[in-house]
Amino acid sequence: MNDLSFIITHFFATLSDPLTMFMVLVGTFMGLVFGALPGLTATMAVALLIPLTFTLDPVTAIGMMLGAYVGGIAGGAVSATLLNIPGTPSAVVTTLDGYPMAKQGRGAEALGWAAFASGFGSLISWLVLVLLAPALAKVCVGFASPEYAALAFFGLTIIAAVSGKSIVKGLIGGMLGMTFAFVGLDPIWGDLRFTFGNMNLMSGISIMPALIGLYSIPQILLSCTEKNTVKNINLKLHNFVPSPKKIWKSKVNIIRSSIIGTIIGIIPATGGNIAAFMSYDQAKRFSKDPDSFGKGNPDGVIASEAANNGVCGGALVPLMTLGIPGDSVTAVLLGGLLIHGLTPGPALFVEHYDIVIGIFTTLLVATIMMVLLQLVGIKLFVRILSVPVNYLSAGLVILSIVGSYALRSNIFDVGLTIALGILGYFMARADYPVAPVVLGLVLGGMFEREVRLALRLSDGSLSIFFTRPVACVIVLIAFAVITSNIIKNLRTRHKINNNS
Repeated sequence: MNDLSFIITHFFATLSDPLTMFMVLVGTFMGLVFGALPGLTATMAVALLIPLTFTLDPVTAIGMMLGAYVGGIAGGAVSATLLNIPGTPSAVVTTLDGYPMAKQGRGAEALGWAAFASGFGSLISWLVLVLLAPALAKVCVGFASPEYAALAFFGLTIIAAVSGKSIVKGLIGGMLGMTFAFVGLDPIWGDLRFTFGNMNLMSGISIMPALIGLYSIPQILLSCTEKNTVKNINLKLHNFVPSPKKIWKSKVNIIRSSIIGTIIGIIPATGGNIAAFMSYDQAKRFSKDPDSFGKGNPDGVIASEAANNGVCGGALVPLMTLGIPGDSVTAVLLGGLLIHGLTPGPALFVEHYDIVIGIFTTLLVATIMMVLLQLVGIKLFVRILSVPVNYLSAGLVILSIVGSYALRSNIFDVGLTIALGILGYFMARADYPVAPVVLGLVLGGMFEREVRLALRLSDGSLSIFFTRPVACVIVLIAFAVITSNIIKNLRTRHKINNNS
């Protein structure tokens, strides 16, 4: 596992595979396009790409999805800067200084800084992933059912953090997702559950139709109800690439924001928007001209983009070593890994270390491609912004239907996608978050299986989760997260009541 020649061999083997490099390029380009278009997020890009990877080998498939992840997060800066509309939730902070720079005729400068900062943030997080993930996997190699059950429980506590304004709505979504996870064969006794006599549900609700239905279909339906106008954008590309002198001057802000983003990414349920706000606050705090923030200061764009892209590599650390998705995108990536027969966790680094090296390599390549594509293709992305979203909806419908059918060549999955899509649409209209449903579906089955196996080992005693040190620590952290979110929610309600 630590043989340097083994690592170097598989590193260059991945780099020399033309199909892998091409697919990473395609994924990165698609991610940039989806990130640049408001509403078409990195999550949707990854979800739609999964069906296209069924015939590819795992490294090529995951590399393509990682390209969409990195590109999707970075692409949000395009519409945030030019239209004052964040293409992704994490690009909200970029609008604070990016759009004022565009109004001042410095849009190209803002986009140049965004591209460079995004690349640097992704690079820093990649280094942390490569150095930290294998070491963490070594520590976790002795995990058994109690530890995996505790990790699944901790992963489910993320529901409280991604519930948006209402924890109650998030919990309802999470319980709904866990209910979906119970469909199919009982993991211990093999009995049929919630299949209603339908043979197509014997293997449970397939992850792919669920992801497409819950993420793609609602956005398509919502876009059909909105009026989209064409934007004529005149972008002058003078001084698009930051000079080495300017880069050196902003080095502290770039490094600090990248590290903040990486650390935030490692912590499940935080995400790029939190990292961007924290980095922006620190950049303003340590700036010699804090009053210029919000009025077109490039350091504001740098802080936001370095941080939200730093989250990418950071979020992959708990995903690959512990099987815990840090946000909605990594939840979809978890589904992609499982579909290709890869179970995230310590065993992945022991049984498939060659694939792990390939994944690390493709992530690095995707980062480089993301920067290059932004530098050479910015005019194309600007033109895409002028296309009404409802024109794109027809193509997305076709991709969604084909994607849901492709996994098992089963028309039932198409109907399931549509049904879950309608459910997701009404959830969106009622302001119910979708991420808890996905987390419940992905982690619910693992939680039930490992808890029941652990209880069988302990003759039904819950003490097994507290007598094993690692499991006990994870469970206590999970309860601490739940308590913290409850207290935060109560304080927010108290402030609202006092203000009213």
